Amino acid sequence: MKLLTAIHQAFPEKKEDSHLKLLYSNMSPKTREEIIYRKNGKSIDRVIEIDIATGSRVKTTHYDYFNDKKIRSVDEYDRNSGKKIRTVNYVLYKSIDEYDLNTGKKLRTINFNIKDDTKISSIQEYDPETGNIVTISIYKRDGKTVSIIKKIDPETQKVTSWVNNKNIDYKPVEPARIMTRSYDNIKLTEPKNKEDIAKLIDNLYKNQLKFENIR
Repeated sequence: MKLLTAIHQAFPEKKEDSHLKLLYSNMSPKTREEIIYRKNGKSIDRVIEIDIATGSRVKTTHYDYFNDKKIRSVDEYDRNSGKKIRTVNYVLYKSIDEYDLNTGKKLRTINFNIKDDTKISSIQEYDPETGNIVTISIYKRDGKTVSIIKKIDPETQKVTSWVNNKNIDYKPVEPARIMTRSYDNIKLTEPKNKEDIAKLIDNLYKNQLKFENIR
């Protein structure tokens, strides 16, 4: 017993506690969480993660309405400005929306394969002024190789050109615009000429002449 007492006196537990605190002193949490419940007070609607130093939002996790253990989407924010930088959606299939930090407008959307969320199926790029889609890149089954790139007019939202995987630039051929109707240039027969033609036909039938004999 004297030996055990001597050991405890030589290496007291306080020294061990202080050593552990020193090891983990740099691992203090940098964020705190706020849980927002739905009206029923039981199911979780979203969890907001806030930077303790700046007070800005870092991340917001939205949960499914019918199953609060299933994530619906995740919003990620810049730590300094608190502005949204991307949103990861998990509804139907995985997709990522990326935003411009200055304007807050959507820059592009990355859509992943519905069966394999590690493979990209398509990427949509947006016009910063109108917010409309200007480019659509469609990927092959491998999720890495681009198959087709479509260019879209941001104002009219019509496809202006597309490039396939053979690097051949195609442009859709628009039908020629017809300025006049096909029957606008037809000249009508004058009344006098109509009467002469009618008399000629009557005479032909009266004389029982055949049209193939007329030369």
